[in-house]
Amino acid sequence: MTEPFPGQGRIEIDMLVLRALVRKLVEKGVLSPDDVKALLFEAAKQMNEVGSEQTDQAARSMVAQDLAPAFLGQK
Repeated sequence: MTEPFPGQGRIEIDMLVLRALVRKLVEKGVLSPDDVKALLFEAAKQMNEVGSEQTDQAARSMVAQDLAPAFLGQK
């Protein structure tokens, strides 16, 4: 059986759904923007780009510049 959205397309759909879900949870007050940023920071810390965990500074920068705006709908 094949996936309805194979490969890269599936990943893009998953990300769109995840972002929409996070925004809806913030809108309903289930999560605060600070909660989302804390979750994103923990995830960013685990990213293994060069063979080890990100530094706190690099993870905070990633959250502030890329992740939080994408998940919270901010510019």
